[in-house]
Amino acid sequence: MLNIAWYTLRSRWSAFTGTFIALMLGAALLSTMGVVLAASVTSSQHGPGRLAQAPLIVRAEPDLSMADPWGGTQREPLVQPRGLPSDVVADLSAVGRVVPDRTFYAQLAGGPDGGRGPAEQIGHPWSSAEYGGYRLAEGAAPAADDQVAVPRSAGVRTGQRVTVLTQAGPRPFTVSGVTDDVSFESALFFSDQQAAALSPRVDALVSYGEEDRVRTALKGRGQVLGGDDRAQADPRAHADQVALIGVTTMLGMATGVASFVAVFVVGTTFAFSVAQRRRELAVLRANGATPVQVGKLVLAEAVLVGVLAAGTGSLLGLVGGPLLAGRITAWGLAPEWFEVELGWSSLLVLFLAFVIGVVLAVLGSGVAVVRAGRIRPLEALRESVVEKRAMNVLRWILGIAALAVGGLLLVSTPLLPPAYWGDITPMAAPALILAGALLCPVVIPVLARIATAPFALLRGAVPLLVHANTVTALRRTAATAAPVLITVGLFSALWSTSGTLSGVAQSEAYERVRTSDYVVAPDHAPGLGQDVLDKVKAVPGLETAATVRTGIYTIPGPNLLVFPAGAPMLPYTALSVDPKAIGGLLTLPVVEGDPTKLDDDSIVVDETWNRRAGERVTVWLADGTETKLKVAAVMKASSGAGGAVLTPKYAGRGMPDAVFAKVAEGADRGAVERALTEATRGTAARTLPIAKFTAAVDDTINEQTRLALLIVGGIAMLYTGVAVANTLVMSTGQRARELAVLRLGGATPRQLLRMVAGESLLVVGTGVLMAAGVVALNLAGLWAGLSRLVVSTEVTVPTLPFAATAAACAVVALLATVVPAFVALRTPAVRLTATE
Repeated sequence: MLNIAWYTLRSRWSAFTGTFIALMLGAALLSTMGVVLAASVTSSQHGPGRLAQAPLIVRAEPDLSMADPWGGTQREPLVQPRGLPSDVVADLSAVGRVVPDRTFYAQLAGGPDGGRGPAEQIGHPWSSAEYGGYRLAEGAAPAADDQVAVPRSAGVRTGQRVTVLTQAGPRPFTVSGVTDDVSFESALFFSDQQAAALSPRVDALVSYGEEDRVRTALKGRGQVLGGDDRAQADPRAHADQVALIGVTTMLGMATGVASFVAVFVVGTTFAFSVAQRRRELAVLRANGATPVQVGKLVLAEAVLVGVLAAGTGSLLGLVGGPLLAGRITAWGLAPEWFEVELGWSSLLVLFLAFVIGVVLAVLGSGVAVVRAGRIRPLEALRESVVEKRAMNVLRWILGIAALAVGGLLLVSTPLLPPAYWGDITPMAAPALILAGALLCPVVIPVLARIATAPFALLRGAVPLLVHANTVTALRRTAATAAPVLITVGLFSALWSTSGTLSGVAQSEAYERVRTSDYVVAPDHAPGLGQDVLDKVKAVPGLETAATVRTGIYTIPGPNLLVFPAGAPMLPYTALSVDPKAIGGLLTLPVVEGDPTKLDDDSIVVDETWNRRAGERVTVWLADGTETKLKVAAVMKASSGAGGAVLTPKYAGRGMPDAVFAKVAEGADRGAVERALTEATRGTAARTLPIAKFTAAVDDTINEQTRLALLIVGGIAMLYTGVAVANTLVMSTGQRARELAVLRLGGATPRQLLRMVAGESLLVVGTGVLMAAGVVALNLAGLWAGLSRLVVSTEVTVPTLPFAATAAACAVVALLATVVPAFVALRTPAVRLTATE
């Protein structure tokens, strides 16, 4: 049977071209994303590391560890890891030479970007510079308290006076030296004495002692890093790890989308290919071939096509992987050092992509194998003229199940707190799209008859043929409309969900501070310095409140629905603010309790904590310190309000992220505004009217989210666009005899081109209508959830993404039908009817 299948492929290669392309691109997409995904998982280190040349590094434990409900150990990275206590430094000094290292905020005022320096400049003592490979390009090391060494990229020279922004405020320094730039950070170096004054705590120790003796002296009070683990001590190690987790999540979602699309596209392509060969298979049955033999032939063809296509597609991942990684890095979604290195993990991914491609070919041909084997010779010849059945029992079951899951997810959205929407709501659209794709043969006849009803009323042969061909060629219509549904529906639904959830976060952020008049926000800096706070507070006639974003950890109360086995420790975003500002400058969406009673012994939590007002809870602060606090109030859960509100006592080392200001009653608003603007002039801060506050909320995160969606949507659009083109090219090529008969009947080439163009647009329109239904249901679920919120947030209608993807599908469909039809019409009709 393999010999016959191989002969069929060689002699009828054009009939398998569409299937080959679909499988090859599917394998290429999976291998490309798989290679990058493997690199994001295995790339745990980020280049050389700032202390890579240190013999040993000792630091405080960076994680909070606790037993989880399932008998394991749970580890959560601390938002603000502790420094090393003085007794640890003394004990390790007795073992061998130690060099203290400190990391703190230090930024040049008026940097090389024309107004502000890099957003993440940091400072270190000069004694630790050598361990990161820093070398002086000119000048000398900083020795006095008023000297600093700057990187070459800062654009300043030795001897120049500069202003350095610190957490305590701006300070003047003289540039004693200029260091060569390094790839992993942009740092300023100070004398050891000045660094200790700017940041008293010791963040890490470089130890020259023997590792065993160092561990013994440490007595479990910290962590010893040696070898490749030294890169973990880099200040950006945690940020890079978070970025890679984001890349892994994004690529995991994209891989899931690609797999979902590939399974369906390959399956429909195989089914359509076999359906087009029904007459050929009928001839085999009439000449004595048994159903099992016909099925084996189709399966053998699928395996051969799968091996060739999957092998080619997997090798394309060697090129696509580095290109995709480069784009992700260029867009700022991954660290600058991230790249794809071809190794064993990449080879394993390519092999898995090859295997998955072959399995997809076998599974995609499964239904076609069964269908081809069951058809009797005369029935096959009769069905080759008019299609009678496109659904089977399995497809009915899967379609109804997917529809039920999607409906359940939509219904659950209004019943859950907004904090869970980001996890639940995005899953509804893929389930509904899968249901629509599976139930296409049932839905399409109804939509097609409704859409083509006006054509039937029009005079002329072309509208009549468009109507008849669309409603009778059900498999061709379904095979084309389903990819359109996936492309337009999935991308538009994800875009609307992301935009709506972002709008909820921004609206709630504004609702909390809408009673304020102004907000002072960092300007190209990680936070506000103490000098800015002092100047703003000194403005007469102004009420102010500074907020500090921090982190907190807790074990939520019992919830059998979410955590039937017991809740694990969860990290939450916490907001530190002066309790006097609550109710005035800061409004909280309270469910129960009184947030104005917040003090150093209490906390305000949201609903996801599953706690009641008056209850005492155990929490771990940003540095891992354990404490018990009383719940003063419970507020509504949301994606923008944060999980808790604390007093400034628990802010830790974090810098204020905003100062909210309100003009006092009776004060001159104009004078206050001018004084406030003057107070922030020349600092790394800017003053905004409160109405513009939402524009400054999470701009970077929103931009990264949009880029991630563009990647996922681009992948779906690329693949399904090819699927649409494949199906239409295959069907149009097989209709050459039909077009020839119409030409002999008196139809002109222009009329036939209008006919095939009308059919393609009608099929695309049917898929777009189904996608619109999915998007409408998704928006309805979001709207039902938003109606429960106090804030007024509009549902994001994806008008532009919907129109763009629909137009792209229409253009692809037109090219894939009109061009083959034009080529077919150039052949004399008599010759086509004779050869056929």
